[in-house]
Amino acid sequence: MLLYLPTGAGKTVIATLLIEKFLERKDFGRILFVAHREEILNQTAKTIGTHLSKVSIDLEQGKRTTAKNAAVTIASVQSLVRRKENFDPHQFSLIICDECHRALSPTWTEVIQYFHENKSPDTLLLGMTATPKRTDGRSALTVFDEVAFEISRTDLQDLGYLVPMQYYTFQTKLGLDSIDMSGGDFQIKALSKIMNHAEVRQLTIRAWREKGYGKKTIAFCAGVEHAHQIASDLSASGVRSVAIDGKTKNREHLLKEFHEGKIDVLTNYGVLIEGFDDPTVECILLARPTTSPLVYNQCIGRGLRTYRNKSACTIIDIIDRSTHQLQYSAAELAGLPRGWKSKGRDPFRERKSVQKIKVASPEAFLRIKNAVSLEEIQSILMSLPPESVTAGLDGEPVLRYSPSDCEISDERAHEECIQLLKQARARFREVIVSERSVEVSFHSPEINNERYGYLIWHLQRVSGRTVVYQIPRKRVINPRVLLRSMISQTHRLTAIDFNNDINTITAQIIGATFKEMEEISSMFFRESGLKLEIKGQLSLI
Repeated sequence: MLLYLPTGAGKTVIATLLIEKFLERKDFGRILFVAHREEILNQTAKTIGTHLSKVSIDLEQGKRTTAKNAAVTIASVQSLVRRKENFDPHQFSLIICDECHRALSPTWTEVIQYFHENKSPDTLLLGMTATPKRTDGRSALTVFDEVAFEISRTDLQDLGYLVPMQYYTFQTKLGLDSIDMSGGDFQIKALSKIMNHAEVRQLTIRAWREKGYGKKTIAFCAGVEHAHQIASDLSASGVRSVAIDGKTKNREHLLKEFHEGKIDVLTNYGVLIEGFDDPTVECILLARPTTSPLVYNQCIGRGLRTYRNKSACTIIDIIDRSTHQLQYSAAELAGLPRGWKSKGRDPFRERKSVQKIKVASPEAFLRIKNAVSLEEIQSILMSLPPESVTAGLDGEPVLRYSPSDCEISDERAHEECIQLLKQARARFREVIVSERSVEVSFHSPEINNERYGYLIWHLQRVSGRTVVYQIPRKRVINPRVLLRSMISQTHRLTAIDFNNDINTITAQIIGATFKEMEEISSMFFRESGLKLEIKGQLSLI
């Protein structure tokens, strides 16, 4: 079976919870957790040890071997393939393969055959991956042929497990067409030489300064020398930057300093793609073009975990100006057309919004399908007759306006924003326009949703200014006055008392039915945020 979970979904925690549930069964055997990197093994052992302190754990990796027939064995595939005869496969009831897109390699295949295929059919083989598709075009679904569960990146954002991305592309002339392919990706040495060219490095650093300066950043580079050179260039300009690679001896110390905020930019090649989790990361600098959905997905996933006061992660992508047909980007990852321009928006949320558009004209449908930006799609929608558009962006009615192509006066910006808000049927209270911004306050505080997110975008386009929402403050309400406004003339309020300790109002109302009491209590809570307990005489009619 396969768990298809985006990077940052918490696969290790999910595996730990599964282990806990399985081990509750008296007839269940031992569990084997297989991974390919030391960092993943250590993280898994730590997580299981923290959550399941009474469960015995063995580690099988390199010089570490503690084979004591523990309930859970955590092993590297490299060590396991050499020592598999030390284990009786019939003792294991569950085999968990982390990053299981690698399961098609000879080493993994040998381990799976020994522990799974040579045993009874009751053994559960469970794979976990952020993307089953491999660089070579093959898929882990040939081994793990049943998807037990999957969840989208936008669903995880809505649930509060991931932050959205702010995606920016910076184009330059890289000439990727001239690079040979190796192992399904750009040849490392040739790519590193191109990306390490002084002009490309200068563009890369300029892009970071423009969009990522002041944000804790991981830079994914095209080679070891490239990683060290980018770090050196940043350090020379006063940015605290350090490079790490596979031979860095004090890697753990540097990662600790990065987490503590003592390092601003951490550059690397091939080290932090998998098995590294630091939720404090606020920016990802992609300075290594790739054709691999797997590599790309893993890189951007390093920055999407939630953390206090972190509302988004900035992704800076250095791409070939010619839009190389094999170079992968967030647009392809989200299912948008190649060459899509997000301009700082999240491609996954854009894709979700575009999917909700409904038009009656086949010609319009094809135009929208081939569009490369939300701006282009909105222009197409506004050009169509109203009767041919059932739903616009995000399934909302199409707002019709003329985008501001130049600076406009405060008066005109105010007028345009008012008209747009009325057209959107938004319950706004006030619009204040200045030279550079528009401030909108609303009657309802419920504006933290997709609809109002896109309304900001429309307001910015029509005004040519930054738009800020002001959430209305709760009014100071006199409970007695509010309650009197909610009861009819046939009811009589005889007493009211406020308990500060439990934030509750107690009232005596004569003449109300039980259903009326429920309705009054519900309305009172919505308006005041206070719980209302009604006592008194019930009406028998």
